[in-house]
Amino acid sequence: MLLTDALHAIETVGGVWLGISAVAFILLGLFAEIRRKSAAVDVGLAEASKPSTHNRQLDLVAKAEKRPASKKAPARKAA
Repeated sequence: MLLTDALHAIETVGGVWLGISAVAFILLGLFAEIRRKSAAVDVGLAEASKPSTHNRQLDLVAKAEKRPASKKAPARKAA
């Protein structure tokens, strides 16, 4: 009888801990998702407020690139 009561108490405590940890895990997931969305909004606002230097750098690179050479060889003059 004493062993049965002890086993029942251990099962009850284990169940309570399992339930508490499940609730804590769900709340942690919600907190992480809210923080992720908040950080994405903050980054979006920060990028919108500063001038875009990345696009300007890409434009400079595009201007610096040379056009591909023609596939035809230039005609040579006869000597």
